[in-house]
Amino acid sequence: MSTAPWVRRRRRLLLASALPVLLVLLLALKLLSLPVLTSSAGGAHESGDGAGVRTAGERLGVVNIVQRWRAPYVEGTGRAMEGDLEGGRRDLELALGRTGNPQDDCTVRTNLVLTIERQSDAAGEAGDTEGEKKIAEEALALIEAGPEGCLDGSADGNGGEAGQKQQESKQRLEEKTQPEEGDGEDEEQDPSKDDSEGEGEDPQKDEKQKQLEEKNKAGQGDAETKKKIDEAEKSNGGDYAEKPW
Repeated sequence: MSTAPWVRRRRRLLLASALPVLLVLLLALKLLSLPVLTSSAGGAHESGDGAGVRTAGERLGVVNIVQRWRAPYVEGTGRAMEGDLEGGRRDLELALGRTGNPQDDCTVRTNLVLTIERQSDAAGEAGDTEGEKKIAEEALALIEAGPEGCLDGSADGNGGEAGQKQQESKQRLEEKTQPEEGDGEDEEQDPSKDDSEGEGEDPQKDEKQKQLEEKNKAGQGDAETKKKIDEAEKSNGGDYAEKPW
């Protein structure tokens, strides 16, 4: 016995109306889960738990139809905290492409810049000075391409914190891209002095030369001390690169 036409029509109507209801329910669940998972990511970050941050990001990626940038942003932050800088950079670049306003852009851009800076640091530690400089230039270009109000913190969406972090990173990155002072200068000047002055130098000139050399040594010592202090302050800064604001 075949089903009556009106019954079939009613079934089709029920199925058609069920889909929008299901979508509304999924959207409601997503909206309810956002603050919970975001809070979980923040707590994991505070405790230095990169895996916890990454896991929160993965959960945010389920039915990722609201604030689509946030899931890869949090996940990329967690990966970078765990030391997976390549994976973290990949996720953060994906998140940056999904942002829809300058504030979210600045939030993601800041963590991406800091992660790339760490890649530059890693290249330098491995002895790859050319790679260190190249990667640092990539991070600087990313800073320069940021939206208005991001670098100065006036409209970074984080009360100036993101802008401050970018400014600090920019200063460190610019140091990486600057040529070392005095490279090759001493080698070019000293031989000419030796050739021209000879053995019969004026004793007064010798004394002045010695005084000048002593001052130079003292200056170098002060510069070296300052460099060590700066490095110590940087190392004491902790894991600065990935805060899921």
